[in-house]
This record gives sequence, structure tokens and C-alpha cells, in this order.
Amino acid sequence: MNPCKNQQWFRTQQAQLLPRQLINGGLEKTGSDQKHSSTRLFSSLLALALLLLVLVAACGNTSNTNDEQSQQFPKITETERIFTVEDFLSVGFKQSKDYDVTELPAATSAIYGFWQPGGGESVDYEIRFYPSHDDAVTKGTFFADEVTGPDGAVSDKDVTWKEGTRDRRTSGFTIGGGGGSLAVKYADYIIHSNVIMLCQGRDKDQSLDHCQSITNAVIEGGDQ
Repeated sequence: MNPCKNQQWFRTQQAQLLPRQLINGGLEKTGSDQKHSSTRLFSSLLALALLLLVLVAACGNTSNTNDEQSQQFPKITETERIFTVEDFLSVGFKQSKDYDVTELPAATSAIYGFWQPGGGESVDYEIRFYPSHDDAVTKGTFFADEVTGPDGAVSDKDVTWKEGTRDRRTSGFTIGGGGGSLAVKYADYIIHSNVIMLCQGRDKDQSLDHCQSITNAVIEGGDQ
């Protein structure tokens, strides 16, 4: 049941309850009977009022959740623009490596480097380029999923495309604090037009924020 759509029903029930209680309770009665009827009427109205407050709160929470979801940066976006390495270099992206994409299906190039969102701390990115958005989605999604997120592969033996594996991991610690371990550097990625971007972050939200920052910079740079 949708709480927002049923608020009117409860208001109607509340409006109808008062005359019904007045009639059934017998206003013509006196003494203890009238006292008991008034008590029952008050209890019923109080219960309906509390229920209505709960429904209003639930409706508000649903609205806030929908607003937050609508404001999230989309993970997959199709546009007519085809991005190139130069588009990212033009906004200050510092390329450290140019990967060999011979074993990365359909990819035309892939670069690794860093960028400073808002001029702040440097963030690592791996950016893979494809001929089209469709190629990026159909041919590149598996390879991006494989090395990102909490279950992302960090070892050479577990990765399908081994180029750049060392750059996709960072040092971490075991839960019990018993020494160092390898951890995934990229908590998430996006597919924007013909580009797949793996963005450094301690969790999904931070990674997507970093992806959004550089994507917006490139788009705004291209519109100027």
C-alpha cells in the first residue's frame, strides 16, 4: 500500500467517524454511559490522528529518498559525443601510462594517471576508450566489474586483462590489524558515452563523486 495515496482515505474515515460515534454513542444518554461514549470517541480520534501522522512521515521519507536517487550521478550515460584522450589532457589530467589494449576487447586505448578534483588532493583514474557507447557497454563492462568494488580482483592470476594490474591496487590492512594486504583502488566506475572510467575512492560514493568531477570538467571544457 502506498502511504501517500491513502492519506485521503484516512482523512475521510476520520471525518466520518465523528458523526457515527456521536450517533452510536448516544448523546442523549447521561451519566456513566455518556462518559464511556466520550472516552471511546476520544480514543478513536486519537488513534486515527496518530496513524495519519505516521503516514505523513512515511510519505516525506519516500519523497526524500526519491530526490536523493534522482540527484545521483548516473553510472551509465549515452551521449552523441565521442571522447578522446586529448579531452582529458585539456582539463589538466596527468597521464602516467599508456596501456597496451591488445588483449582488451574492442578498446582503442587506455590510459592511467591522476587529476585533482577542485584543485585538491590527487586522485588516480584509469580511462578506457572505445569506438562507441555500445562497444563500451557490451565489450567493456565485464572487464571493469572484474577489478572494481569490494570484491574486485587485485592479483595477476585473478585478472582477465592483466595490463596495469599493479596500478589498480593499493596497500591495505587486514581486519584484525595483522599486517598489510592488497586492496582495490577503484571502488566503482562509470560508462560515459564511449569511455569507461575507473575512479579511485575508499567506497562507491567517493569513487562516483570523483568520476563525476572529471566528467563534468571535460564536458564543460568541450562546451567552451
